[in-house]
Amino acid sequence: MIHLGAGRARRGNRMTFKEKRTLHEYPLGAHRWGLLLLTVLSVILASYEFQLAPLLPYLLPFLHMSKLGYGYFVSTVLLISAISAFFGGPLADRYGRVLIIDGCLAIVTTMVFANLFIVGLKSFLAIRITMSVVAGLMAGAGAALVRDMSPRLSRALAFGLLTIGPIGANFIAAWIAGVTLPIYQSWQSQMWIMGFLGIAMYIPVLLFLKDLSPELRMKIYQSEAAAMEAEGRGISSAEIPASAREAFFALLRHFEPWLLVWPFTISLSLYIAIQAFGPLIFTESFHYTPGDAAAMCSYFWAGNIIALAFVGLISDGLQIRKPISVLGTIMVCLVLVWWIPTFGETLPRSTMRIVATTLGCCLAILTVPWAAQYSEALEEISPALQATGWAFYGLATRGYLALSVPIMVIVAGKYGWPAWMKFSLGAYVFFGIAMCFTRPGKAPARATSPAKAETKPQPATA
Repeated sequence: MIHLGAGRARRGNRMTFKEKRTLHEYPLGAHRWGLLLLTVLSVILASYEFQLAPLLPYLLPFLHMSKLGYGYFVSTVLLISAISAFFGGPLADRYGRVLIIDGCLAIVTTMVFANLFIVGLKSFLAIRITMSVVAGLMAGAGAALVRDMSPRLSRALAFGLLTIGPIGANFIAAWIAGVTLPIYQSWQSQMWIMGFLGIAMYIPVLLFLKDLSPELRMKIYQSEAAAMEAEGRGISSAEIPASAREAFFALLRHFEPWLLVWPFTISLSLYIAIQAFGPLIFTESFHYTPGDAAAMCSYFWAGNIIALAFVGLISDGLQIRKPISVLGTIMVCLVLVWWIPTFGETLPRSTMRIVATTLGCCLAILTVPWAAQYSEALEEISPALQATGWAFYGLATRGYLALSVPIMVIVAGKYGWPAWMKFSLGAYVFFGIAMCFTRPGKAPARATSPAKAETKPQPATA
């Protein structure tokens, strides 16, 4: 790259942080998978440092906060991070994914230790809201980097691994709290553990996670073989939107992102209920002890994690997204149709284990192909809008959850958890219908520069 070499010469061969973290050749084989796993590690880190659920028995009395008040707090931080995501996605598209990820993770990890200075509600709100603003800025960068590092033949598996990130964080937080809380019996102890464990996870991300150059990010690869045969092309500044407003205008004038994002976002009503209130659902509706209730939630997450990778392999092997996602939606609906009438009964633990595991698997069958299809739909619009597209998803989900969590608490309190499960069932029906109207992903057929196309086949690009 002549222009890059000249820039280095002018600076006395001193490379900037961004240049050190930028690849100008597409990574292949173990190198590419290593970068994908580092991206998953960064997502685990970002999710783990926001885990408060295991601390609530100690934290809420300390803050003199009710469960409903905590629900309003969750809604507030989700809404704030949604607004932050609006600006973070275009920044990642313009300045690179890794620069945003490294910077935001450094701030969040530092602020975990700031939680130790919480003395009351005001300081708690100030610190956690600031953390949420930073988390929103990196909302689209991780998913966009996964797209950059995964040709379409392995796209679903890559997004399956990415989805393991927040679910794995749930497992880590619950397991560590279960082991250490009986010993230390304070929420501050968990902040020390989160902080030092966060540093340990952040070091390899900071040292080894790399970004693709803008030229490589603009290409759409069907396989690694296509990447090996690819030749670079120049990228004009006009192809990357100069502002968040321009980026979102370029994206949202197309109907496909709306059709893929909003129905899926509404279908998350069941997911957020189990994530935030799973043990409470099992204790109130099925009369399990808190220990048994936590175990049932672990079966749900275990089924989800196991299925994520297998579904990704199947979707990539068949190169099918839409039909698999619709099949998963039908399976979720069938499980819910059987499960909802049993609320209020004391189901045998063996039966509930099967139900929880099956439901987790079905959600993975629904989610992984959808993520791959959405990423490919963004590529069809423009590879320069990947982070913006995932920021739009982050904005939509955070905004919806901010509104729905208080409503969920109120509905469950007045009508019981079966009422919210019925709403979730309707949301999945809506999502399944919407998916039938989406366009299935296809291998792009667009060429690079005309001058080179006459002499040598080129990879598909935007």
